[in-house]
Amino acid sequence: MSLPLGHDQDETQRQADKQANVMKDQLRKEVALWSAGRDDASARLVADVGVPATPRPAALPAKRKSRAKPAASPTPQPAGATKKPFSMSFDGVTDAEHIRYLIARGAR
Repeated sequence: MSLPLGHDQDETQRQADKQANVMKDQLRKEVALWSAGRDDASARLVADVGVPATPRPAALPAKRKSRAKPAASPTPQPAGATKKPFSMSFDGVTDAEHIRYLIARGAR
């Protein structure tokens, strides 16, 4: 005589629930042991220190140092002299050579 299909499923579900409950109990025990061990270690650390720490007085904020003004250039430029404009360096290639290279590559 075979058991009804529903009965077999109920039995496997009960076994799974029982196994899950056993695992939960084991985890609870491990957590309790770990927690107790941790509490003991914390208590030992507190007992070892024994001396209360004295608060340090608050440090006064340091004054900000002012930036040093840049020194004037030692050799003044003549009034009519102009500066060169900023230019990019292309690894030692002149502007004209770089432009020719870009045109040859098809850049616009």
